[in-house]
Amino acid sequence: MILLLIVLMYFMMVRPQKKRQEKQKELLASIKPGDEVVTIGGLHAKVVSVSEDHKTVALDADGSFLTYEMSAVRTVEPIKTDEELVENHVDDDTPEEVDVVSETGQLIDSADENGAKAAEKQEDK
Repeated sequence: MILLLIVLMYFMMVRPQKKRQEKQKELLASIKPGDEVVTIGGLHAKVVSVSEDHKTVALDADGSFLTYEMSAVRTVEPIKTDEELVENHVDDDTPEEVDVVSETGQLIDSADENGAKAAEKQEDK
């Protein structure tokens, strides 16, 4: 009975954990400059360089360059090719301007009207 429990525990706990560790190792080994990553702290950034010697990655987060250990990377989105960008492109029949409802429930038709209202307020001052 005890032997059956140990075997069951191996298949339910140890084996899936080893698979996750292998998958994470492969993920970290596949990181290259240009990839989009998310760190364990939730930082979304682009990989600038990878240092295999120091096991670190340099990330560009909107102009802030940061260096993290590779183990801090949670997910990696590979570089999108031109073909993938074309496939994911929005159809041409969609309207360019979208009506937006504000928090008060009023319909905002376009940014031009808002800009005109802001210009009127500037002139009143």
